[in-house]
Amino acid sequence: MGGFRGWERISTWFTGRWTRWLTVAVWVLAAMVVTLVLPAVSKVESTNPANLPASASSVLASKIENGAFHASHGSPGLVVFYRKGGLKPQDYAGIAGFLNRLDHHRLPDQTGSVPYAGVPASALHRLTLRSGTTLVVPLLFHQTGDSKTLAAIKQDTGRALETSTGNNLLRVPTDSGHLSARLTGPMGIAIDTTGLFKNADVALLAGTTMLILILLLLIYRSPLLPWIPLVSVGLSYAVTSGLLAALVKAHAILIDAQTVSIMTVLMFGAGTDYTLFVISRYRGELWRHERPIDALRAAYREVSGAVAMSAGTVMAALLTLLVSIYGSDHRFAIPFAVGVGMTALASLTLVPALLSILGRPAFWPYTPKVGKTPPKGRTWLAALVTRRAWPVAIGAVIVLAGLALNAGHIRTTYNLLSELPASTQSVQGFHLLSRAEGPGALSPVAVVVEGPAAHRNIAAALRESRVVTRVDAVQFGQWKGKPVAVYQVEISHNPLSESAMQQLGSVRRAASAALAPGTHVYLGGETAQNADSAAAIAHDTHWVIPLVLAIIFVLLLVYLRSIVASIYLILTVILSFFAALGAGWILLHNILGIAGWAGGVTLYAFVFLVALGEDYNIFMLSAIWSRRRQEAMPDAIRWGIRTSGPVISAAGLILAGTFAVLTGLPLRILLEFGSVAAIGVLLDTFVVRSLLVPAITAILGDAALWPSKSRAASISPAPGTRMDK
Repeated sequence: MGGFRGWERISTWFTGRWTRWLTVAVWVLAAMVVTLVLPAVSKVESTNPANLPASASSVLASKIENGAFHASHGSPGLVVFYRKGGLKPQDYAGIAGFLNRLDHHRLPDQTGSVPYAGVPASALHRLTLRSGTTLVVPLLFHQTGDSKTLAAIKQDTGRALETSTGNNLLRVPTDSGHLSARLTGPMGIAIDTTGLFKNADVALLAGTTMLILILLLLIYRSPLLPWIPLVSVGLSYAVTSGLLAALVKAHAILIDAQTVSIMTVLMFGAGTDYTLFVISRYRGELWRHERPIDALRAAYREVSGAVAMSAGTVMAALLTLLVSIYGSDHRFAIPFAVGVGMTALASLTLVPALLSILGRPAFWPYTPKVGKTPPKGRTWLAALVTRRAWPVAIGAVIVLAGLALNAGHIRTTYNLLSELPASTQSVQGFHLLSRAEGPGALSPVAVVVEGPAAHRNIAAALRESRVVTRVDAVQFGQWKGKPVAVYQVEISHNPLSESAMQQLGSVRRAASAALAPGTHVYLGGETAQNADSAAAIAHDTHWVIPLVLAIIFVLLLVYLRSIVASIYLILTVILSFFAALGAGWILLHNILGIAGWAGGVTLYAFVFLVALGEDYNIFMLSAIWSRRRQEAMPDAIRWGIRTSGPVISAAGLILAGTFAVLTGLPLRILLEFGSVAAIGVLLDTFVVRSLLVPAITAILGDAALWPSKSRAASISPAPGTRMDK
């Protein structure tokens, strides 16, 4: 890292008599300008961004089908009409009026003609599904739309229904015995998802802010100090929000509501952590320096390198998501890395400026003063870990390994509907269709055949497959001079289930076996899209996980200059990650009854927990390393635990709390990710960093420093440590 004096010289830029005020003014002005000139990032969210690569089978199937048959491009929405006990003549009259109205007054973003418009009410009963209770009207909309447009579609649909039937059927309970309607399908899902996130950014910011404020008040018992990290993170969030909105406007990135939600808690959690490390080190120096400015510059000298390194590690890990091919994974990389970088920048510039302005009164009423005895920290824990290193290490490993065993039972799902609350329109509409027509009819598999043999009818071969229950709607056409055939195939399982994804292989093999070489088979539809999503996420997991581990190992090696320490730090964080998965599965599956969590949760949790876990590794071991040049390793470990342990615990509690805020949002993937991330941070903070890592270091002794002892002294000490003169 070089000498500490370089960091101290930098600190004068932000803590000088006039430059500290200039620093605060620059941050405030930047936040104001960005807020006034650019929209908030939540205002430029993409409502339905593509997740699959252009080479995915389901994407190619849709492209070929649309090209061959000149199908209207767009996102389908299904209006499901239902009456318990069966539809009645007056119901058909109302439905006919609704269709005729839409034919003359289209819904926002609606494209194409309205099916069945102009059909007499007396003839509509022929379109009723087999149960006699349900009629489905498909509508087509533009593939993307902002949140206002999506809300308007639902609102105008309700108005059209009320005008035609005398009642807003979207609000009529399905078990009432009266005619009701539900809007489902891909457009219905997009409308519901967007509606669930309405004002979620405000609620998330408010909830996160209140949680951090309460925790900081309890930790520091100072009415003034908690506002420093909140002001720092708040201003950095405002700047980040505007910068990301500018990138979206420039078509450099796409961002969705899920990304904004996770980015918000990440910035508040990580940003508060970085600020706490600076504040804690400053507090420690105030016991030794009469002038607060001397204490602040000494603290900056000793903590800045660790903060910069920690933020760089997290950013590097997040940027590995750029190699992802699944859109949701790829979209995380830039916003998260920019957010973490901006909070770290604020903690190294704005926070020192604020502390310089406030001085000792920032800690009132428990103000550190020269001559008073500083708190001793966790003396009992330090003694336990160093004197009983083997039992502590073995006990921690047993606890983590026991939890990690449950990770083998995890089941995943790629059914987006399962992530939505049961009260939403799209979920209720799906269940109505499922009961009326059977699960396979809800979303048939499109078998798209392209090539010389496409003209051959293979319906019989498809029917022979044991997983196919029905083949209909065969179409023959041309695309780019090649014959094309499309078969709509119903399979025996729920098309949105994991078992249905497994049945696709049988469908593909049945079609391919009946065709000559040179003819290609592509599978489209919801089931095929889910299967392609699973394959894309598996690809991302295969590449991202080893890449993250390799990058973090190299960064640890460069910073700690110890091969041995870098190896066992990586191993402990991997064990902690699997323990978090296992504990999360116990909570979500065994207690909350969730059958399977979203396929992306595991990868998200890995990137966050491994990267953020190494933050605490850096602070803990840099404290031990720097102290080792003055005294024996056991004493250095005790010093590191006493001085770094409390601030790491406080930071871990706050970070876990911010992730837990995500569980209050209505989308289940955020409940799942927030739960696993919060559990993982707590395990990492109180088991791995407080017990396991110090115990392993105590067992290894000076061997943990290998290959060089002498270089350990040049590492920036962690917050809370002290360099005795």
